[in-house]
Amino acid sequence: MKKSESHNVEYKRSWHDEYLRWVCGFANAKGGTIWIGIDDDRSIVGVANAKKLMEDVPNKIKDTMGLVVDVSLVRKRQKDIVRIDVPESDFPVAYHGEYHYRTGSTKQLLTGFALTQFLFHKMHLSWDSVETVNKLRVRDFTFKRLRYRFDERIHKTVTAADFVSFGLATKSGVLTNAGALLTDDCPIPQSRLFCTRWLGLDKSADSAASRKEHGNLLELLDLAESFIRTQTNRGWIKRPTERDNFPDYPERAVTEAVVNALIHRDYTMSGSEVHIDIFDDRIEVTSPGGMPDGSLVQDLDIMNIASDRRNGILADVFDRLDYMEREGSGFKKIVAAYTGKMARNPLGVRPAFYSSVGSFTVTLPNLNGPREAAIERTNGLADAGGGGNPVGNVGNSVGNVGNRVSGETDLEHLVLECLRGDAKMSAAKIAKRAKVTTRTIERVFVRLRTSGHILRKGGTRGSWEVRD
Repeated sequence: MKKSESHNVEYKRSWHDEYLRWVCGFANAKGGTIWIGIDDDRSIVGVANAKKLMEDVPNKIKDTMGLVVDVSLVRKRQKDIVRIDVPESDFPVAYHGEYHYRTGSTKQLLTGFALTQFLFHKMHLSWDSVETVNKLRVRDFTFKRLRYRFDERIHKTVTAADFVSFGLATKSGVLTNAGALLTDDCPIPQSRLFCTRWLGLDKSADSAASRKEHGNLLELLDLAESFIRTQTNRGWIKRPTERDNFPDYPERAVTEAVVNALIHRDYTMSGSEVHIDIFDDRIEVTSPGGMPDGSLVQDLDIMNIASDRRNGILADVFDRLDYMEREGSGFKKIVAAYTGKMARNPLGVRPAFYSSVGSFTVTLPNLNGPREAAIERTNGLADAGGGGNPVGNVGNSVGNVGNRVSGETDLEHLVLECLRGDAKMSAAKIAKRAKVTTRTIERVFVRLRTSGHILRKGGTRGSWEVRD
């Protein structure tokens, strides 16, 4: 057998009834195949009781989960192997009250917010389309900001009928969760945004500024864009007679990243919020909830990801306001802002995308670079007539930035050396060796992938290729 275990293939040496959980996991995901009589190393061991399994397994699956599966006998190297083909189910499947899900090459027991998210997704519902828990009435809330934004951006007057047609309220006048997120006095507690400007390249440094706000989505979008504008700088390229001003970050990429974080996040996670962290060399926009289908974005082709919207009504409203497109091209626009023909990207940096089960992070690298931008901005003070003191501070400013870059380079060098020695070494093992957190190493992975120093091959069970 050539094919290794993956998101839709599982090998078992012999049958045990506990493997019904694996059947459940495949049915709740994209379907899959379980081979009985093949070891983990893919060596064929066969089964002695193949005919009995052919009778017992289908009945057990049907009796416990109501599923009809294909069970067949395969003869390999003169040994009997049982093949169980599990189709994807159109409805949520439970095994003795437990919901299992296959992701990558592992099976997960779904609980808490992950289970809630799965049930919504499987039943083709979205959290934003459901009525608010307390059945809040439209008449008890105002939508001044939403009405103004429609009038300002597309010259449309929003009527009471529009609230129903947009999906913000039911015909009986009850707010949906989407509608609640757009009221002036938003009643959804997890509609929050935390913004922080860090002095350095990681969170071990002090913060220069921070904002924590609760509010409706349009208010949070305005706050995010304002915070990023005031906490980032503009570098420049010197010409003989003029300067060309280049922003640290493409405006389109920033807007897309923030809008995607607010719209596509998982609102079923109580006590959660969107985070915007600005460092000397990058902006990280992190939202609650990973990819809706459970996949890992870092293992996918970012330019060919099918649209799978978690909050369809919110996406539709923001599409109407011309903030985004319903087709789901946000990732492509973020990449294009750095790589397109009109992109101003002298350092050739690229955005990076990372997801886990519980979060999604977009990393936007500084177009001017931390060291280059510091030199230009400090020199700019002197050129503007700042006198001797600004010029005297150039060495200190650049020296401090240089030390931070040097420290980060040492960590990146350690990661590269570890991957050269073991291409499958995990971030957790490297973090233990470096005596830092796993999250710190994961950020280094993102930067090394962004710069092209490492390339992922083979998905979650694959390896890293170091590119010198």
